[in-house]
Amino acid sequence: MNALIQVNNLRFAYGDAPVLEDISLDVNAGEIIALVGADGAGKSTLLQLLVGQLKPDEGELRVLGLNPTNPDLRSDLAYMPQGFGLYLDLSVQENLAFFADLHGMDREHSATKIRDLLARTGLNGFEDRRAGQLSGGMMQKLALACALVTEPKVMFLDEPTTGVDPVSRRAFWRLLEAVRNDGVAILYATANMDEAERCDRVTMLDQGQVIRQDTPLALVAETEGQLVSVQGKGVRGYRDALREFPGVAFVFPVGPRLNVWLHSGIRLETFREQLASNFSGLEVQPLTPTLHDAAVRQLASSEEAGRGS
Repeated sequence: MNALIQVNNLRFAYGDAPVLEDISLDVNAGEIIALVGADGAGKSTLLQLLVGQLKPDEGELRVLGLNPTNPDLRSDLAYMPQGFGLYLDLSVQENLAFFADLHGMDREHSATKIRDLLARTGLNGFEDRRAGQLSGGMMQKLALACALVTEPKVMFLDEPTTGVDPVSRRAFWRLLEAVRNDGVAILYATANMDEAERCDRVTMLDQGQVIRQDTPLALVAETEGQLVSVQGKGVRGYRDALREFPGVAFVFPVGPRLNVWLHSGIRLETFREQLASNFSGLEVQPLTPTLHDAAVRQLASSEEAGRGS
């Protein structure tokens, strides 16, 4: 299978400050790949490189087999940066028509495409409403519709649902999954692990480097050790003590409990017995890790390795 988006051994720096180091990934037709990382991890910079706004210092980038700066890509890719630039004084219909005209689309074809997008996004009946008067969720639907009006083959989305309520986010993803089914290759930058779990594969970035890449299920399954919850009165006050407890790899507070990662090979019953002999009134229960749990543990492991190097 030929990847529509290819990144090989990419390096990029602002002056002497490295932003991305040795990045390699690919996205095939009909795939959504999550680009996951905290603010400053390099997600937005990578997308800017892939749409030709920046040039790499080293490595190779290809979108549909072409260099991202190639003008022939203009109508085949869609890019939604953070704060996608809708024209708030224009109506829904006018925004869609503007983006179609911007890409030189035939008027008759664009009119047909706009009608289809209005129906698919649920914006029918809102054609004359100004974009600035839309709710956050509807505005994101319009932004996606504007990005899709040229029928792109690849899409780059930079945290498009930030600030959107959960119901609108689910609606946005239903639309996106239909786009995936149309064979579009999508690179989706997000810090939301619920969204990342919807993707075909996940690339985790930390401080400009790829720390893990795989399917969501594999990333969870490959995480070392067992995850347990520790609960009880005043349990958060035991956080520092548990960090030094035999067999404990990492401790993370989650609401009224502590999530504790045990080292590989530590039996749950052994840990429970040792904990009971040192602290009274604490309960231990096994947890099934989520992708969020696995990502948090991986980031903590990377930070610990960095401090030790």
